Amino acid sequence: MASTKRQRIDLLIERGNLLANQETSSEPPDSPQSCATAPLYSPRRSSWTSQEDDKLRKLVHQLGPSKWSEIAKQFPLRDRKRCRERYVNHLVPSLLPVLSAWSFEDDERLLQLQRTIGCKWAKIAEKMDGKSAASVKNRSLLLARRESDKQYTIRKALPQRWLKTENDKLRNLVATHGAKNWLFIASQLPRRTDVQCIQQWYRIVDDKVVKGKGMWTPSEDRLLIEKVMEHGRKWTKIAAFLPGRIGKQCRERFLNHLDPSVSTAPWTIADDETLSKAIHLFSTQWVLIAKWLPGRSENAIKNHWYSSQRRCMRTETSGRAKAEVRYICKN
Repeated sequence: MASTKRQRIDLLIERGNLLANQETSSEPPDSPQSCATAPLYSPRRSSWTSQEDDKLRKLVHQLGPSKWSEIAKQFPLRDRKRCRERYVNHLVPSLLPVLSAWSFEDDERLLQLQRTIGCKWAKIAEKMDGKSAASVKNRSLLLARRESDKQYTIRKALPQRWLKTENDKLRNLVATHGAKNWLFIASQLPRRTDVQCIQQWYRIVDDKVVKGKGMWTPSEDRLLIEKVMEHGRKWTKIAAFLPGRIGKQCRERFLNHLDPSVSTAPWTIADDETLSKAIHLFSTQWVLIAKWLPGRSENAIKNHWYSSQRRCMRTETSGRAKAEVRYICKN
């Protein structure tokens, strides 16, 4: 095994030397010889050198700021997208003075444009005094993250119930910006985090999602089983095939009712003893407890435990009542 590993290392060293020889070859890059020995894969992206920056500036000046495919042909290790991003985000003379500094007015302007236009960074950049699209996007994400972090510090003071005005605002924000940029949406809802907005949207507000304990139909069950066999337990992906269902609902339906590995056999004394030990260790963390009881679903374990507790309480109450009756009769 050691010799095999050594052979692999030697092969990698030999390949590295070959590539180094190709890069230092005196043959022009477009010659037949160089094409014949060129590597068949693209090297990993590396930092731009000052020579590349100078060359890029000259080519843009000669060919214009829209001929990125032509310009990229002069950079063997770069594609048109990399060339454009390098020039627009770092080398455009008109942008250099304003790329680094963002004022309070800039931030307010950015948020206002995002509320109006949405997350169309190129269009916003056109109205931001020379800011690049990448700079605008990064700044927007930074502002959203700051707002989310600020809301996190007052999380314990959050109202438990969503107000109707909050639900209406959430619905309007999703209609305008889509159910994607939750950090931005949360920044428009004071004292609400991005996670809370996601949960409220999919569980309560979205009219397309079946709310609460909407009954599963036999056809939905069949489709769910089919998609689990096809895609594995990728619940969000599977939910896309079941209109009105979200990933959490699909997961719970399959694991608690449809999974062929789930046992429906009666609970034994040994099962109850194992459950008691697991409850002592993990409290009510049903996911962890389920690992101690193979074949039992989280939901089945939870229901059995609480059912057992209710039976115990009824038995104790009944026992006390009978004792009181006997005491009264004797006296």
